[in-house]
Amino acid sequence: MIEEIDAQRLSVLAQYNEAKKPVDNEVIEKLNIEIRNIEQRIQAAEKELNDKEVLLEAGAVSRDEYDLALRNLDFEKGNLEKARLDLDQYQKPVSSNILAQYEAQLKQLDIQKQGLMDSSKDFTISSSIDGTILFKNLDEGSYLQPGMHILEIGNTDEMYIEADILVGDIVKFEEGSEVVISSDDLALANIKGQVEKIHPRAFSKISDLGIEQKRIKVEIGIDEIGVAIKPGYELDVKIITDKSENTLIVPEKAVFDMAGKDYVFKVVNEKALLTEVETGIESQKQIEILKGLGEGEVVILSPDNDIEDGIKVKTNK
Repeated sequence: MIEEIDAQRLSVLAQYNEAKKPVDNEVIEKLNIEIRNIEQRIQAAEKELNDKEVLLEAGAVSRDEYDLALRNLDFEKGNLEKARLDLDQYQKPVSSNILAQYEAQLKQLDIQKQGLMDSSKDFTISSSIDGTILFKNLDEGSYLQPGMHILEIGNTDEMYIEADILVGDIVKFEEGSEVVISSDDLALANIKGQVEKIHPRAFSKISDLGIEQKRIKVEIGIDEIGVAIKPGYELDVKIITDKSENTLIVPEKAVFDMAGKDYVFKVVNEKALLTEVETGIESQKQIEILKGLGEGEVVILSPDNDIEDGIKVKTNK
């Protein structure tokens, strides 16, 4: 803004100095000589035009030759008018009102510049925290508006992970629950963390399938020191809602429901044996078996409707 005022002031000052410039007698003399020369050329052009008119009436010259002489006379008259206007401009003194206008403009620009310089401290935006610039929304020289988003500043020494959890899953864990973090992009695997904060308010979010879902924002801290996570990256997080050690598990596809109870087809002596089981903790891929199976026993994965109790089966070894 100050640079713009300086540029305006230079322009006004140049006009002001030009208006104050004293009369140049040499220029005036040159204009007088030019006017006399033009007047002589006009006299010669008028004589030539009169001669052409006589010859045109006698059929000795063409209409084009006469018109050319006429245009030449008009041209010289135009030059004379311009030269006389230039002479009047140089001889006429500049009005004191015009000089006063220029002086007023210069003073006004000086006042504006001083005002900007005095209030420049009000244009400095300072961050209330120390940190690293994570995002810059504007380039140098851009104009600012109230409420405009300029920068994002964060403390990279105190980073946390933000996850949007489905409302239906939020009751399965609490602040302090264990979290396992991984990322192929950052080459991270099985990094330990914990739920630090569960926000109280739910919000709507459109899923990748275009379905509107209610979710709650959860903040996850990282327990391990020196983990190289970076702002803006996507991470995979698994919140541990329950755990069991030294337990028996089977693939989730092996267990099916029948009459409200859980069953598997266990393979015994190359036959499918319908076996009721009691399940425990479930994940997306595995199910804990509390009763009904023993370690090392073989079960059928994804049994279809053709599998019946006692049917003969073959196993892939």
